[in-house]
Amino acid sequence: MFAAFPKKSGLALMMCLALAACKSSEERAAEHYENGLRLVAEGDVERALVEFRNTLKFTDGRSIEAQRAIGEISLNKGSLGAAYRNYNRIAEQLPDDVETQLILGQLAFQLQSWNELEKHAANIQRLAPDNLEGQALSIAVGYREAVLAEDRPRRDAMLAQADTLADTLPDDTVLRKIRIDGFAGKGDLDNALLLVNEEIAANPTDLSLRNGKVELLSRLGREAELEAELRLAADDFPEEAEPKNTLMRYLMARGRLDDVETFLRDLVKRVPEERDATYASLVQFLLQTKGADVALADLNAELDKTPDADVLRTLRASINFDLGRKNEAIAEMEAIIGNEDTSLSETERQNIQVTLARMLVNAGNRVGARQMVESVLEANPRSASALKLQAGWMIDEDRTDEAIAALRTALDEEPDDPDTMVIMSEAYKRGGNGDLMLNFLALAVEASNNDPVYTLRYADALVDQEEYLQAESSLISSLRLNPGNIQLLNQLGQVYLRLDDLPRAEQVAETLQNIEDPTAQTRAQALKVNILARNSGTEEAIEFLQDLASKGGEEATGAKLALIRARIQSGDAAQALDEITKMAEAAPDDLRLKNALALTHIAAADYERGAALLEEVVATEPSATASWMHLVRVYSATGQRDMMTDAIERGLLATPGNPDLLWAQASFLQSTGDIDGAIDIYEDLYARFSSFPILANNLASLLTTYRSDPESLERAQVIARRLNGTEVPAFQDTYGWILSLNGSHEAALEYLEPAAAALASDARVQYHLGMAYAGTGQTDKAITQLRKALAEIGPLGDQELADLVRAEIDTLESTAEETSNN
Repeated sequence: MFAAFPKKSGLALMMCLALAACKSSEERAAEHYENGLRLVAEGDVERALVEFRNTLKFTDGRSIEAQRAIGEISLNKGSLGAAYRNYNRIAEQLPDDVETQLILGQLAFQLQSWNELEKHAANIQRLAPDNLEGQALSIAVGYREAVLAEDRPRRDAMLAQADTLADTLPDDTVLRKIRIDGFAGKGDLDNALLLVNEEIAANPTDLSLRNGKVELLSRLGREAELEAELRLAADDFPEEAEPKNTLMRYLMARGRLDDVETFLRDLVKRVPEERDATYASLVQFLLQTKGADVALADLNAELDKTPDADVLRTLRASINFDLGRKNEAIAEMEAIIGNEDTSLSETERQNIQVTLARMLVNAGNRVGARQMVESVLEANPRSASALKLQAGWMIDEDRTDEAIAALRTALDEEPDDPDTMVIMSEAYKRGGNGDLMLNFLALAVEASNNDPVYTLRYADALVDQEEYLQAESSLISSLRLNPGNIQLLNQLGQVYLRLDDLPRAEQVAETLQNIEDPTAQTRAQALKVNILARNSGTEEAIEFLQDLASKGGEEATGAKLALIRARIQSGDAAQALDEITKMAEAAPDDLRLKNALALTHIAAADYERGAALLEEVVATEPSATASWMHLVRVYSATGQRDMMTDAIERGLLATPGNPDLLWAQASFLQSTGDIDGAIDIYEDLYARFSSFPILANNLASLLTTYRSDPESLERAQVIARRLNGTEVPAFQDTYGWILSLNGSHEAALEYLEPAAAALASDARVQYHLGMAYAGTGQTDKAITQLRKALAEIGPLGDQELADLVRAEIDTLESTAEETSNN
């Protein structure tokens, strides 16, 4: 069909488009840049950002002026992470620009990116050693090193330097924060508070300063001022969720639930532009404190008045989904998204699509979820909510570099989102970068103002790396705003046990004991048992448990079971068996007690009776996974391999896909030489639970031990990246051997030597170390180590491995002899 000849207006439009197409990239970049400057002058920074990003698009990202403009906007918005990334791109083009290095150093300090701070401080020292602000950054580096090393004299010396330089640079943020920390560290909280107030006056949009003031007021015990500051922050930052959340946590921790509800209902009326988001917070509060029925009744009443409030309909669908009404919830979400007359903005609609995608994942429709996220990103490649979900999938698939890139974009859009920071920490953990993992967890804690959820994650990671003092500090900071949080208190008690600080552990136990909550009581009892066992020995701990067990009730049942475990651990299995037998006879239908009776028989070496009781448990309750596993272990320990494999198969029929039983099956297949079968199971488990380090270790170990093709080695290397820096001997062996196979023999020795020392009877570990020595040219040490491996194998061990070791020894000896003759 022929098209009609264009009318005059259409022709004019075509000519304009043709002329626009004739403009060079440089001209279009300049045009976008000038538009951006004009919009900044008019105060329209959001549209200005679009223009500056277009400038970068037409200059392949190399317009320093546009990068600097974006960086300045990000700084003015308080988006420090986004600002850092933009200035860092400038530094890549102008590595010797002192001003850029200075801005990056100051931002790194603010973001607690300590490795980056050291780098930029060193660069400024090299480029402009007399620059006073650069000297402030060097003082910050030295001060932090002294704090970490617990070197009080050096810390005081660096603080003195900061005080002296502050006379010349009285408004320098870095110096002021060092001095704030110094005063706080010495207990001079009033002077610290004075400096914080000065810093707030200089940087009123820096929410982290307000958080610091809150912590100081909390430490000073000025409750009235503290609450007033929290309310002021909530008013001063109406678009930020965290100040409101902090105030609510503060009030809830003090049992003032009515005040929380009053605050939220008042906020709904006072801040109409945030009405839906604030009302959503109110519904979540009602859900948490009064239950789903009350929350839904309030929400439905609100929707009766405003039936087109799609944000609130989304909230209702989410609650229904959590209550198990999945089909109903998904249907409502699809109706919201499909409503062409919606009042939702495009961003809100996209966020709802991502929420629906999360529901679909939970409902088992991963394909549909991925398609929805892809459609969101096709429409908006910078959708933070979609990028976060996508990055999580990428991490599961070991595509960590891609995940990090996606999350950087998400942080550009939402620089202060603690959830994005946590996902970023997971990406760096999976990639084997423990420092950046901790850094992003610390940033999440700061961004959330010490929210217990993020604090506990950070503390767990610090404990894993034996950074107990830092974990203690973070937990205490969170407890100041959440004084009755049971999880925080319990974790703090565990930290004190690891530090062997029993008096403080006792204080935590007493605090938990005074909280009227069954979970708190249980945690307090466990802490006290540990403290007694360390202070006075096992007998004192057993007496304490006996006293608890004599009080009756559900609490007593738990105490009795704990007492039985304690008796078994102390070697008194006979007494434990007598007590659990009486308990089980009094309640013959209690499967928990029957299971405990079975395990006690096993501890007393009566394996036949223990297995029989476990068979009764799984016959009554086929989904009792733990009992199936105990059954598998007892058959394995007694050499009944047929019974063991039968138990695994029956357990998997009763609980299909159960990871523990599949793990046991993989171990059995490996022991019988069916390596491919074991690898297939581990691959299946890894696809479902790729975040488990031990699973990654086992799969990588099998791939490198029994396969030699490049694809398997490459896959093992990717899987094992997270083991970088590990101190677990089995993990050290896997990671070190992969390094050695890739030719990094010197680096491999750092892992294989401690692994071989810890696993001295494992012939394969000794073989790996011997081969690494050979790779570094240490022939004598290699031969000695390989002979040790051969001795560990012995005449009854793995003869295939023995033949391999003998061949390697012969090769090394022949090479050494030839070298000697020459």
